Amino acid sequence: MDFAINSLIIDVIIVFILLIMLILGYIKGFVYRGYDLMATIVSLVISLYASSPLANIFKIYQVEGIGEVIGDIVNRFIIFLILLACLKLLLFFLGLIIKPLLKRIIYAFKLFEHIDRLLGIIASFIEGIIIIYLGLVFIIMPILSGGKEAVENTIFAKKILNLVPTVTNEIEAINNVGMVIDNGINYDSFNSENIYYIALTLNKAYDSGIISQEKLDKMMNNYWQDFNQIENSINLTQKQYDEVIKLLNKLDSTKINVEMILNKIVVSE
Repeated sequence: MDFAINSLIIDVIIVFILLIMLILGYIKGFVYRGYDLMATIVSLVISLYASSPLANIFKIYQVEGIGEVIGDIVNRFIIFLILLACLKLLLFFLGLIIKPLLKRIIYAFKLFEHIDRLLGIIASFIEGIIIIYLGLVFIIMPILSGGKEAVENTIFAKKILNLVPTVTNEIEAINNVGMVIDNGINYDSFNSENIYYIALTLNKAYDSGIISQEKLDKMMNNYWQDFNQIENSINLTQKQYDEVIKLLNKLDSTKINVEMILNKIVVSE
């Protein structure tokens, strides 16, 4: 999906969304905005835990070859969003009944009325950050061209992404896959850059739990089976070599000929 994503516009939209959320928090108060925040958190937690097993059953988005890692993550993210939307909708209708009842009960305590708007602003701000984070995750995914680079040049967006580094790092892992796909891989003529990006991609994907040991071994069989046909040694920098060694140490040596791969590599100074 190709269209220009402007870093300044991203930051402006973030500020606008937060201002709207703060105004809503002030107007509606803590009972209404607090319920909405809890509904968002509950929906998020359930969607996060349920999306992974459901993604193994339902394949809404699939990519073959080295892009399989991208396909798995995008598929899981789509299912996550569908679950999140359905749960939020369910809790919204439930809230139409619950929120007025809660307001009557809580407002029985006069002291609460004085801090209602302040707490409403805080709850609304937190929900705004969550919504913005989900939007930024979508932007930096490799399905949007230039999204990751645009976010890196922002002031506010990149700080919000750093609030949950585990998820952000997982998205970076599949962005590396996209880089390999964009550059192209010639399986009959491996070069140092291709090898490095394949190793970097698979290491991050494995370490993040995106791919299992079985899938890693299977992918390596597919991507490195032409190694034995290479006549000349491949020169790698120390950084590239270290990344390859990190990957080879993860492999099942009974299925992958690690020694054969190492014999084809020369480390340049």
